[in-house]
Amino acid sequence: MRYLVQLALWYVLFNLVTLDLVMAQGAPFNCSVYSHEDDFEVHCRGNGMTEIPDKLNSSLNRLIISESKDIKLITGKSLEPYKSRLQDVILSDLPNLRVIEEGSFSNISSLRTIYIYNTPQIKMIYGLLKGVTSKQFRSLRIVNTGLHEVPELYFLPPENTLFLLDLDHNKIAKLASNSVRVSAQQVTLNFNDITIIEDYAFKGSQIGKLHITANPKLTTLSEFAFSGLQNLRELDLSQTAITTLPDIGLETLEVLKIRETPTLNKIPSLYDLQSLRVAKLTHHFHCCAFKYPKQHNPTKHAAFEDYLRQTCIHGQKMDKINNYKKRKRSIDTKIGYRNYNSSSDIPDVEIGKGHPQQPLTGQFIGHQAPRERNDDEIYEDMGEFHSSPTLINDTPIEVLCGNISVKLQDVKCDPEPNALNPCEDIMGFTWLRNSVWFVVILAVVGNVAVIIVIWFSKTEVNVSRFLMCHLALADLCMGLYLLLIASMDYHSVGTYFNFAYNWQYGIGCQIAGFLTVFAGHLSIFTLTIVTLERWFAIKYAIDLTKRIRLRAAINIMIAGWLYSILMAAFPLLGISNYSSTSICLPMEVKSILDKTYLYSIFIINGMSLAVIVFCYAQIYFSLGKETRRSSHKGEMTIAKKFALLIFIDFATYTPVAFFGLCALIGYPLINITKSKILLVFFYPLNACANPYLYALMTSQYRRDLFMIVSRCGLCKQKAARYCLSEGIPMTKPSPLLPKQENSSPCCNNNCKNNENGVAVPIVSNTFV
Repeated sequence: MRYLVQLALWYVLFNLVTLDLVMAQGAPFNCSVYSHEDDFEVHCRGNGMTEIPDKLNSSLNRLIISESKDIKLITGKSLEPYKSRLQDVILSDLPNLRVIEEGSFSNISSLRTIYIYNTPQIKMIYGLLKGVTSKQFRSLRIVNTGLHEVPELYFLPPENTLFLLDLDHNKIAKLASNSVRVSAQQVTLNFNDITIIEDYAFKGSQIGKLHITANPKLTTLSEFAFSGLQNLRELDLSQTAITTLPDIGLETLEVLKIRETPTLNKIPSLYDLQSLRVAKLTHHFHCCAFKYPKQHNPTKHAAFEDYLRQTCIHGQKMDKINNYKKRKRSIDTKIGYRNYNSSSDIPDVEIGKGHPQQPLTGQFIGHQAPRERNDDEIYEDMGEFHSSPTLINDTPIEVLCGNISVKLQDVKCDPEPNALNPCEDIMGFTWLRNSVWFVVILAVVGNVAVIIVIWFSKTEVNVSRFLMCHLALADLCMGLYLLLIASMDYHSVGTYFNFAYNWQYGIGCQIAGFLTVFAGHLSIFTLTIVTLERWFAIKYAIDLTKRIRLRAAINIMIAGWLYSILMAAFPLLGISNYSSTSICLPMEVKSILDKTYLYSIFIINGMSLAVIVFCYAQIYFSLGKETRRSSHKGEMTIAKKFALLIFIDFATYTPVAFFGLCALIGYPLINITKSKILLVFFYPLNACANPYLYALMTSQYRRDLFMIVSRCGLCKQKAARYCLSEGIPMTKPSPLLPKQENSSPCCNNNCKNNENGVAVPIVSNTFV
């Protein structure tokens, strides 16, 4: 009795019953039933089931077949016993199911849902929807299968609108032309292997929301991929590899999502996406295109203005003709003259017929009775087109030459332009654009001049000259960086966001970023070594063992080059990056490695600057109190050069370090627009100042320069005077770039022996 009571309670609580199933003795699968109000569900699972059982309760409306390794085929008659009330069919976890025969779901009058899940052996499904006539059919889901092609959807009646077409997690390789022809509120093709969407892939379809996300192999959207697609309101192409988005077929699009797609280069103009309201994109600069549609696509903007102009002129013409006819009829009526036999002869003129935007115009004000005129006279006073329309209470209409026309919509775009990526040109300011070229010329010309003189001079290479050559190479790289930046700014002025992707993610910005980081580190490293070399030479002037020898300098500079190359290569390897800003500097901080990298730059450069200041202070104080107070021009020249060197270093490095550290710890004091003044103008000033401070302004450099020029037959007398001056004891202090010791007055072998056998220079105009 207790057992019967338990069974009764079980039936009342859960509505579970046991069906009269005709099965083979000992069959391992089982079928359970769930009933609730009008829902009657049968769920059959387990191995040993080779086909859909045909002796189930015919009143079921939901059938679930799952977890069977023995079902390989669904025949066209498998569902025949249950067609009268069947609404939902779910086939899941059938690892060996290969074929679903054509017409298996035909003539099921109440069919609502077909759900096929986790059936990896299914590659193709032909005629899946053939014969489906149910007007209640709302959902087709084929998920996590081996499906290679989109099922034939055109079998559905055209008046049947699906709620969901779900083809996620399959192996669909492409969307061929006319492959998707369906009326659906939402279509998802996420997590497939789609590589291309061909022209007219959705022709004849009406789709509200189309999601094709997480298809990393999708690289090609044909120009007419969405042509023929109607009523599309939302499109999601996130996590793909597309480079452009076609502009045909997206006229009704309201929401556009293309997140995590760094390859996206170009997006359509706002003039093509006239219904767009929300855009969620990958790059900040693409949002600038919606903010400045005229600069984004001048051709489309000109076409739009021309369309408005033609609409305006046509409306004015038709209005003048109409008003003229009305006034003429009125006058003819007053004087008793009729020009028409009947009212039917009066022409019916429709203003703006055939044009989508019907202009509204004011009434013509005449000062005298109109007279008959030819067509040219009628149209001669049309006014002119004004390209700056007047807004009416900030509503989405414009008044244009007396007519009301549509105003371009505002688009809520994300990610919005931020501090690192504002909607502006690379330089941001006109004066900065012009000033950078001045710095470029000084840096490139000055450093090239130093390298040429040191390289071609016959003077023996010492430590100072060796280090000066490396410093000039580093500063030349900085000049080349500025040249790249300035050239790109000149090329993209006014429309930078159109070039932003190709620049920031192209090879140009990577080279520019590498050059500036490499040049900055190598320059300050070399300056530090130059300062230490001078400090050792002066502080230990008597002890010749405490000097930096040439071999040691070579080893040191090899280490400096390796260090600089490594620091410049980190952003190329994923630690920060050069693509975060238009000036190609590693300013992005997304991970602890990024912060560590940027902190190390500030700390190392700060320590180097401290060493430079300390050494020059030591050199200055080593001159002695009497020398520092001396009014002698030579001593004061040295003191002034030391002060100038320290001032230049502080002026170029300190502001960048201060504002950079503030931004790094989360308290930016200036935005990227103002920081460009420091990073593109003040910081590179050191690169154009170094060759003049350390080389070009020294007498040793001038001597070497004239010696090189004299080989070409030029300035030979000047070169000879420099040679003679080398033998005269100097009263002035030696320059920062020291003269070559034991130099001979015989320059470039341009000398002869006198009567006493002493070599003297020859002053001649012959080419040596």
